[in-house]
Amino acid sequence: MKCPNCGLDIPEGHMYCDHCGTEINFVPDFEPEVENEINATLSGMADELNKEEREREERKKQRAERIKAILSKWKIILAVVASAIVLIGVAVFAFSFNGKSSLYYLTTAESEKASGNIAGAIDVLKQGQIAHPGNTDIIFRMSDYYLEEGMIQEAVDSLRGITEGTNFSDEKVLNAYESIISIYRQNGDYDKIAEILNASDNEIVDGLRQRYIPGMPVMNPASGSYPLVNVELRLLDGTGNKIYYTVNDGTPDSGSILYDKEIVLDADGTYNIKAVAVNEYGISSPVAESEYIVEKGAPTAPEIMEPSGDYSQNTMIVAVAEAGTSIFYTTDGSDPTMESKQYVSPITMPVGTSHFRFIAYDNDGNCSDIVDRDYHLVYTRLVSTEQAVNNLVSTLVRLGYLLDNTGKVIGVAGHNEYIYNSVIEIEGAGEYYVVVENHVNNDGTVAPTGLMYAVNTHDGAVNRLGYDSSGKYTLITISNR
Repeated sequence: MKCPNCGLDIPEGHMYCDHCGTEINFVPDFEPEVENEINATLSGMADELNKEEREREERKKQRAERIKAILSKWKIILAVVASAIVLIGVAVFAFSFNGKSSLYYLTTAESEKASGNIAGAIDVLKQGQIAHPGNTDIIFRMSDYYLEEGMIQEAVDSLRGITEGTNFSDEKVLNAYESIISIYRQNGDYDKIAEILNASDNEIVDGLRQRYIPGMPVMNPASGSYPLVNVELRLLDGTGNKIYYTVNDGTPDSGSILYDKEIVLDADGTYNIKAVAVNEYGISSPVAESEYIVEKGAPTAPEIMEPSGDYSQNTMIVAVAEAGTSIFYTTDGSDPTMESKQYVSPITMPVGTSHFRFIAYDNDGNCSDIVDRDYHLVYTRLVSTEQAVNNLVSTLVRLGYLLDNTGKVIGVAGHNEYIYNSVIEIEGAGEYYVVVENHVNNDGTVAPTGLMYAVNTHDGAVNRLGYDSSGKYTLITISNR
């Protein structure tokens, strides 16, 4: 191609003349078919562009409607967005702490310890505890490291995080308690073992308490006032732990008096006794305390060997009193005094019903309580009613009251007859048949004489029957005429 300006040749493909710099404009040859095809193509492209524009406008309209609907529910959207933000924040916070596993902290701490930096190891475990507060392996490992450093209290405090927590299993809590107890035992802090086990009240601690803390000794008899007292100390659980006690002194311990026999309080005074049991670990039980007032009081009541009741044979009444006292008694129901009958030897039990009252006096005039006894001595009936009547008639004949067994009376017409009436008991005398006397005239009429007789049911003894001033039956001896 020639340059239209300078006429020099222009290499193929160049757009400028290399000699004069004139721009080369190419004018394509005009072809109608090509132009028509181009116009058709451009028209199709325009239609396509218009279609896309319409679709774009439709999408814009739909988007505007959706936005309008969303804005009408802005409160709900706002709440959802706020919740999402909170959840994201929690997740980020949790990730920031839990991004490292508990194993990471344990292995890192072990590496620090292996390098001689045990303080750094403890710091790592502290961080791990913050990140994993429920991981007991971290807590137990940290307690062990504290022990290796001689930091006893810190080791215990670490374990207390488990015993005083609420999110740990019973097994872990028990292990923590046992670890604390082991620490205290190794250091001889037995009082602290008792303290930690007495500070809580749950099933786990109850089980440990029974294992490590001995039961409180029991004193027998109980506190009180006594004229004479023997105090016996024993353990409730019967484990055989040693018991130490003090008398009117301070709190007992293993250096106090060792209990090995009965404690006897035999002098007037007030005694405050405290006792503890000490087990094999040297742990003391709670302190048992009792107070006894020993004073000279009333004598002991006499002991009457024969109890109240019915008797059918000869019986002796025996009374026993403590040394230095004397026994007095009555049989009329009155209170016995030092002016009453003095008991010096066994008393023959009276036949029939009797009532005894006994009392003891010491040399200072102090008296005991009164002891009552009621006896009913009735011999076996050996005499029948017929024998009793015959025995009465024979006795009256023998004594001259009757002429013969037919009942004839000297100088009196007719005869006497004797009729069995009843059985009575005469106080202090026994059981008797009552026989009444009637006079039978020759004409057959009968009239009571007013006389009554008593015949003993056991031995047949005969007496007249009368009344004393109080209206009670009494026996009257029949004398010879």
